Amino acid sequence: MLKLKLEALEHPTPDNLDYNDRKVFASTVLWLEDQKIRTYKIEDREPLRRVDDTVQWEAAYEQYKQDLGMPKFQTPLEELSWILSYAIRLEFLDAPENYKDLSGEKVAEQSSKSIKPSIQNENFFDNMDFQHKDFIAGVRSLAAKLKIPHHPNHLLQLEAISRIVKERMAPDVRNRPAVVGTPFPFEKGNDIVSPNDGNLDYPVRILRLLQIQSLRELQTRINETIVAVQNVTANPKTDTKLGKVGF
Repeated sequence: MLKLKLEALEHPTPDNLDYNDRKVFASTVLWLEDQKIRTYKIEDREPLRRVDDTVQWEAAYEQYKQDLGMPKFQTPLEELSWILSYAIRLEFLDAPENYKDLSGEKVAEQSSKSIKPSIQNENFFDNMDFQHKDFIAGVRSLAAKLKIPHHPNHLLQLEAISRIVKERMAPDVRNRPAVVGTPFPFEKGNDIVSPNDGNLDYPVRILRLLQIQSLRELQTRINETIVAVQNVTANPKTDTKLGKVGF
C-alpha cells in the first residue's frame, strides 16, 4: 500500500524507500512538503531541510505533525502512511478533474463494456460534521429553549431533544387532549427506595418511573407484533382449484 501511495504521488523511488532509515524518512517528509502538501511557506521549511541534524529536524517534525493535525501513531510506517494519504487528498482536491476517469464505475465500464447503475447517497446528514463548533452551539441553544439540562456530551443532549420532540411535538401527539388533574405525588410514597442516602431517594424514584414507561412501550410493541402475526396466520386463503370431489 505504501508503494502504491508513493507511485500515485510520483515519488522518484517508490520501490526501495527505507522508512526505518531516519534520514530517508526525513527526506521523504521534506519532499512531500515541498512538492505536494506545501503547508509552510518556502522560507518556513528551513527546519525541515536540516535532515543531517537529527535533533533540530526531530523538533521541527514534531511541530510539523501538530500543524498537520496528525493523530498519534506508534511507528514511522503509520506516520508516513498518514502523511501520504493526506498528500493524496490534497492532490485530488487541487485537480479532481484529473482523476474522474479513474473511478470504479469507469474502470468497470471499460472492462465489461456495460453500464452499471450507480447508487448516489443524497443523505444530507452523512456530510455533516457533528463536532463542529456551530453544530454544538446549535444543539446547546435548542436545548436551552426546550429547558433540557446541560450535559458535557452535546450528542446526548441532541438525543434528549429528539425524544422530547417525538413525545410532545409530533403531529399525532399535538392533537391529544391535555392531561388534567393533580399529579401523583410519587416523591411522598411510604416506601424508602434508598435507605442509606436520602438524597438518592428522589432520583431513584424518577428512574423507576422511566423504567416502567420503557416496559410499557416494550409491551405495546410486543402486542402490536402479536396482532400483526395473528392477522397473517388467522386469515388463511384456500386455493379451491386444488380440491377434489370423491375418491
